[in-house]
Amino acid sequence: MESGLEKIIGHIKAEADREAAKFKAEAEEKAAAIKAEAQEKLDAEVQRIEKKTQDEVANILERGASSAELKRKQILLREKQEIINEAVAKAGEKLRGLDDTEYFKVIEELFKKHSLGRKGLISFNKKDAERLPAGLMDALKKAAEEKGGEIELSDKCSNIDGGFVLSYGGVEENCSFAALIDDNIENLQDKVQKVLFG
Repeated sequence: MESGLEKIIGHIKAEADREAAKFKAEAEEKAAAIKAEAQEKLDAEVQRIEKKTQDEVANILERGASSAELKRKQILLREKQEIINEAVAKAGEKLRGLDDTEYFKVIEELFKKHSLGRKGLISFNKKDAERLPAGLMDALKKAAEEKGGEIELSDKCSNIDGGFVLSYGGVEENCSFAALIDDNIENLQDKVQKVLFG
């Protein structure tokens, strides 16, 4: 038969076992909650890192596409500019390559447009001075008179590609083809661009 002391000890042991089981269950529950919370935080952090990475990749791809498009436009613009400049240069060559009759018609029209109603001199390059057609100076003098001016042929040649130089005292009007093209380059480029590229 169990003694009273053994009963008390058995009762204390049973109570201790129940308390230990209770503490163990609470500890396991807390551990599971902490683990679940940590897993939730970990999942959220993984999602945040994945989204950040995706955003960064998308941003890099977008910048790359923008950069590629900008590069493409720059190359296209450069190519267009080269084509336009080539067309303008060919126009200058075509002017210089006209036969004498057409060439000096152009000279006469340029003179009418650029001469001032003052007394002045006109000079040509050496090649043109040597091939001036008969009657050209008379036509230029008449055109000058219509504006109230006078023009004489200079005894000095100008170092120009074609066209002429007008001198009015100390003032020079450079009507060489190169100068006229340079002065009107933007306008010429716009016209060529419209013709070539619509």
